[in-house]
Amino acid sequence: MRAIVTTRNGDVGALKIEERPDPVPSKGQLLIRVKASGLNFADILARQGLYPDGPPKPCVMGYEVAGIVEAAGDETDRALIGKSVIAMTRFGGQAELVVAPITQILEKPEILSFEQGAAIPTNYLTAWALLERRVRIDS
Repeated sequence: MRAIVTTRNGDVGALKIEERPDPVPSKGQLLIRVKASGLNFADILARQGLYPDGPPKPCVMGYEVAGIVEAAGDETDRALIGKSVIAMTRFGGQAELVVAPITQILEKPEILSFEQGAAIPTNYLTAWALLERRVRIDS
């Protein structure tokens, strides 16, 4: 599979498209064919070496994706294969394929495009959490 690899800390010149081995889902994980990958503050700061939770380089960034389930690991519902989903990936999402735990995946509503779905996990959930916890809006 192809992936956008962050080769070092730096500007966009640190990004390279490389071939990587296809990931294989483990117990409790799904393999997702990525249709859209989010790009958020954490990805950018991690590329620059300024995000404390960023993975060591070289790495594939990407905290959020939307795509189609291609395979399921052991003890994972195989009925999800072929379904459109949104996932929080915590790295690895800027690739053609990614695995994610079933606990971090939800079915994508049909009214959302893949691009809209990929923006939900980090961008919109961060905004919602801020409003819910800091401003204390009623749900």
